[in-house]
Amino acid sequence: MDSKVSAIGGINLDIKGSPFEKLELQTSNPGEVFYSSGGVARNVAHNLVKLNVPVNLIGAVGNDSFGEIILNELKSLKIETENIKISNHFQTGVYLAILNENRDMYVSISDMNIIEEVDTIFVEEKKDILLNSKIIFLDTNLSVDVIKYVLKLVENENTKVVINAVSIAKVKKLLQVNKNIDYLTLNFMELNSLIGKNLEFSNKEDIIKGIHGKIPNVTNIVITNGAQGIYIFTKNLTKNLYDLMFFPVEEMNPEEIVDTNGAGDAFTAGFIYGLYNDLTTNQSIEYGIKASQITMKSYKTVSDELYKILKETDKNG
Repeated sequence: MDSKVSAIGGINLDIKGSPFEKLELQTSNPGEVFYSSGGVARNVAHNLVKLNVPVNLIGAVGNDSFGEIILNELKSLKIETENIKISNHFQTGVYLAILNENRDMYVSISDMNIIEEVDTIFVEEKKDILLNSKIIFLDTNLSVDVIKYVLKLVENENTKVVINAVSIAKVKKLLQVNKNIDYLTLNFMELNSLIGKNLEFSNKEDIIKGIHGKIPNVTNIVITNGAQGIYIFTKNLTKNLYDLMFFPVEEMNPEEIVDTNGAGDAFTAGFIYGLYNDLTTNQSIEYGIKASQITMKSYKTVSDELYKILKETDKNG
């Protein structure tokens, strides 16, 4: 085993616009527009490299200027690009987000047609890389067939699979997956979308019923809900029930929050960082929280300050 994390999924360019004043609809808002490399799998890989975790990134970009920008940045980050397909049929994926005056995402459009290039034939070519990975990360930009293929490939291996929900629409793909998923990370809105109900975050019993009825194949489900905290539901195989842990999240000073975009990907990366270093699930969630809060203090989708987590790991032995 080469002890790497393999991340498969979205690689795109993020374009974000934010107004100087209150966001006004159906008119032009003075503000600023900026761009950066993005995509859930790419963001997670970028965060992991910042945390000194070796990564294989598998995905696709177009044969265009956006793709060139992304590949050059990956090379500068020392992330190998040999497992990224360059497509002549699709343009590089683009995530276009409009932020409100508080720099929270108001609406976004995701053009991810290029993910069709990351099909089972392409992923099968990476079979040896996947089988030699300590952890595989998947996002739900991927097709159901690719998710099923990867889960089947490693079902009798020691490799752990972590899946991120991405959005309330894309998470529904997991309803078509019946293979075991080791870890699923998602926010509470995505959970409600997945189980088809509008539950209250405080109603743990109904959440458990919904999970058991819709996604019984997931062993560990990590549900984030901003400052309201985090649940992790872990299947107790002997009782066929779910054990529950709740993690409070310290509310941040609103003046410290610069941009919430990327915080979810940072949480997932911090969580994987803990698993990769053989920490407990509880410790891994704490690192996820730290990573997301550091990221919210940065204009960048991936914060330059993540090294603070490494310092804390050293301090704690």
